[in-house]
Amino acid sequence: MALAEEREAVRYNPSVFEVRSIEEARRIALTDEGMPTDERWERETPYLGEEIVSFLQPTESSLLLDYGCGIGRMAKELIERCGCSVLGVDISQSMRQLAPGYVLSGKFAACAGASCDAMVRAGVRLDGAIAIWSLQHSPKVEEDIARLDRALKPGAGLFVCNVLHAAIPTNYGWVDTGFDIKALLADAFDQVGVSSMSREHTSAQIAQAAFLGKYRKRQNACE
Repeated sequence: MALAEEREAVRYNPSVFEVRSIEEARRIALTDEGMPTDERWERETPYLGEEIVSFLQPTESSLLLDYGCGIGRMAKELIERCGCSVLGVDISQSMRQLAPGYVLSGKFAACAGASCDAMVRAGVRLDGAIAIWSLQHSPKVEEDIARLDRALKPGAGLFVCNVLHAAIPTNYGWVDTGFDIKALLADAFDQVGVSSMSREHTSAQIAQAAFLGKYRKRQNACE
């Protein structure tokens, strides 16, 4: 018989990302951390959009990967700014289903990671990628970084906005597994630059805990 004080093993719990509405998705995507969700949405979205476009320089013919797209907040921003096409990838089935209704563009599609892998095996390569507040939640972040690398054309840019520590959802709440996301990205890609978030466009709490990373797929990367 198991001892009463024995605890259940810690397990990854992605169900926290399953939502019933766009409003619920917004609250999960941008939690209230020193600034309400709605204010974060209004202030961070155009700021990150400008930073992404400045680095990736997408055009109407570009196809970008939005890794951890949620309901398509940044995909919508990028499509409206430059008319590019965006492939969103997300672990949450409910967010993938809500995203087309939020983005409202024929230049956007959302799929699971396995579908993205199938496209890459078929020869599709993307012109750039973004990962906004997503890699921090991955229990297998090395695999996610490898997927991003495989999906990009040599020399293509990757823009990352992430907290400095892991925040993995489990049956015991959010757990920091201790991975160094900046080091892992720098190992896999050529690092162009890393900076802090602007305190003018987010809360002081978030700015202190997060970074913006700009990377490029290595030109000599093996396909």
